[in-house]
Amino acid sequence: MRRFVFQQKRTRNGKVVKSRTWYGEYRLDGDPKPTRLSLHTSDKRVAEKKLAEIVQQAERERANIALPKTLVDAASKPVAEHIEDYLADLRSTGRTKEYVRQVSARLERLRRDLGWKILNDMTPESFIAWRDRQKTSPRTKNHFHDAVRGFANWLNDHERIETNRFLRVKRAQIPRGSRGNHRSFSDDEVRRLVAVAPPPRATAYLLAVTTGLRHADLRRLAWPDIRLGARPPHIYLPGDSAKNKRSATLPLTAEAVALLEDLSPGPHASGRVFRRGMPSHHTFNADLQAAGIPKTDHLGRSASFHTLRRTLVTMLHNAGVDRRTAMEINRHTSSHLTDIIYTDAEALPKSEAIRKLPNFLAGTGERTEKRTDDLDAPGRDASSRVASHADAESSQTTENARHRRIKTGSDATCQNPSKNGAGGNRTPVPR
Repeated sequence: MRRFVFQQKRTRNGKVVKSRTWYGEYRLDGDPKPTRLSLHTSDKRVAEKKLAEIVQQAERERANIALPKTLVDAASKPVAEHIEDYLADLRSTGRTKEYVRQVSARLERLRRDLGWKILNDMTPESFIAWRDRQKTSPRTKNHFHDAVRGFANWLNDHERIETNRFLRVKRAQIPRGSRGNHRSFSDDEVRRLVAVAPPPRATAYLLAVTTGLRHADLRRLAWPDIRLGARPPHIYLPGDSAKNKRSATLPLTAEAVALLEDLSPGPHASGRVFRRGMPSHHTFNADLQAAGIPKTDHLGRSASFHTLRRTLVTMLHNAGVDRRTAMEINRHTSSHLTDIIYTDAEALPKSEAIRKLPNFLAGTGERTEKRTDDLDAPGRDASSRVASHADAESSQTTENARHRRIKTGSDATCQNPSKNGAGGNRTPVPR
């Protein structure tokens, strides 16, 4: 048995020209002549993979190994129809409309860009080659990776393909330090943001920073879910509208209750709370600019509406709230999300924690406190502080040496010059 891929050649205007797509040729044992076919791809690795699968299928047919009927039917069905079946299954299992829309857009782009017509065209090699050509961020590439891998998992679970070959494809490596590249707001920045925004957006900002509601949660928030007359006032988040599909009770602050009462159309209000005036990407950036809040901080970390949720986690951490309570408020299922992903490490009170350490230089507590005050004094030249510190240590060393000479009764102790510094110090001679 032999097989190989090649590009057809022909002569045009006296020059040999190769075809853009690759062809394959194979000959099984016992065949009178080789079989030649077009592989419909311009990538050599993809062509080799497709030819190997075709030869494998031909050998199975030669050995009378029957394939399941579902695999045979799925092989002749267009990829577009499989995608529609997959999206319908996602909707029936309770996935949100936004999630289904994003998965649909990513799979359709892959099908269009890579020319996937049937399931045999869906190869990991073609996806990897397409991903390498993209100029997007690693995080965006991973979104497409997750979409096609989930689709292949569904095909495998429903016996439309034999194995999910995309399981071997690794995700794009995200540069270290870029994960969670969002900052948190300070208390003053939150006050300014709420002050400059009109009533609907100001209420949305305050609810996001005091309850941890996401942008999608606030968009779906309805007046019957707000219990202002309860004790304590709270928001009931139904499980069907929550991201983790679990219902939750979110207590409200007095300021949030006041803004909601001003925004409420009446005691028996219905419908969505933010049917109008929900912050968008552009209005959020405009409010940041009006409040004098920079979009990025000195570390280059950006701010978005989700920064308000990150701010809540950081404020709870700085306030000393225990981990389990903070997890429940933010509806996290893992402490790793609360402590590592959402807590802004730059906003933690690290300087105050260092100040609580004890003094380790015995008898120099007063001098250490003075030096700390000097370090905190604005406008003080650092080099002068270092020089004064060196002079103080030098004078202290001289004073200590003078006391040692008086105690030992010798004027000086020196090394033997004939031994070039070896042999230790001379024995002091009594006067």
